[in-house]
Amino acid sequence: MVGPTIDLRPDTSGPRNVAVILVLGAVLLGLTGVDALRQGMVEDLPLEQVETTIKTPNLSGDEVTVEQYEAFHDLARDNGAYALRGWSLTVGMSLVLIGAVGLFRLRLWGPRLASAGALVSTVGATVAGFRFHDAAKATMEGLLVDTQWHVTLACGVSSGLCLAVAALPLLNVRARLALEPSEEE
Repeated sequence: MVGPTIDLRPDTSGPRNVAVILVLGAVLLGLTGVDALRQGMVEDLPLEQVETTIKTPNLSGDEVTVEQYEAFHDLARDNGAYALRGWSLTVGMSLVLIGAVGLFRLRLWGPRLASAGALVSTVGATVAGFRFHDAAKATMEGLLVDTQWHVTLACGVSSGLCLAVAALPLLNVRARLALEPSEEE
């Protein structure tokens, strides 16, 4: 006795929709990486930026000085937190962007490259976040230390979600059929 058969047809619209989402995510996280690289190259942060950053924690009862925040910035730059976050997000999201183009063109290498790039970003940004958090614990206390922990979580989750979305076309049968090379090619 043979059971019912299911006619699986390739889904070309799903992978293309995923590709568009990946492009948007790659641009946003890539810009975050570029900003981290830019911040890491700055020897001394502008006084107005530091005062704006420490204003809210100080209003809530913390006593963070400009010198403490500058020490945090220096330690984060020296331990490679800015460079690691910047390069991992910039390079990883560049790979995601290229992979998204391949995925939009329904090439199998597209989601593979996008997944690899998202993995690079996830690992690098998370490790960098721990370095930022360690620098914050060493130089400050209170709300800004908690903020660095939350930024670590947010960056890791965002790039992890990008990894999950990039892997979707590899896991979905109908999308995978659209990406497989046909016998006529």
